[in-house]
Amino acid sequence: MNARETLNKYQLKYSKQREILLEILQDSHEPMSVDDLLEQLRLKNVTMNQSTVYRIIDHFCAHRIVEKTSSTLHPKHFYAVIRSDHHHYLYCQVCHVRIPLDACPMEAWLKDVEDAHGFQMTQHHIEIIGLCAECQQKISHSN
Repeated sequence: MNARETLNKYQLKYSKQREILLEILQDSHEPMSVDDLLEQLRLKNVTMNQSTVYRIIDHFCAHRIVEKTSSTLHPKHFYAVIRSDHHHYLYCQVCHVRIPLDACPMEAWLKDVEDAHGFQMTQHHIEIIGLCAECQQKISHSN
C-alpha cells in the first residue's frame, strides 16, 4: 500500500508533507530518527521544519501507522512503519550500527505469556546491545 492509500485508509487529511514522510518511512528497512528523516528530506530537495516533522510523526503514531521506539544507547527516538513482520535489532554500543534479526526470538514465549495471563499484547520491543564483528576486531587488534 503506498503512502497516499495509507493516509486514505486511516482517514487522514492528505498533505504532500505527510505523503513524503510516510514514503520515506515505508521505504526504510530500519527505524529512523527525526534527524534521519530530515537528512532524507534534504536528499530529496524537500524543505520541512523539524517541528513539522515531529508533528506529522506524532500524528502517525497516534493513528498506529508508525511506532516510536527508543534505545538505551541513544537519547533519540526512532520511528518505523508498523508492519506485520516486525523486526528486532542488535545494537553495537561502539559504532551504533543496527543489525536486523530475521525473526522474532520471542514469539512463542510471548504467546504463552498472553495465554497464561489472559493478556492481549499490542507490541513489544527487544533491545540486544553488544559489539558488532567489526568493532570486536578493532578492539582485539588494539590490545
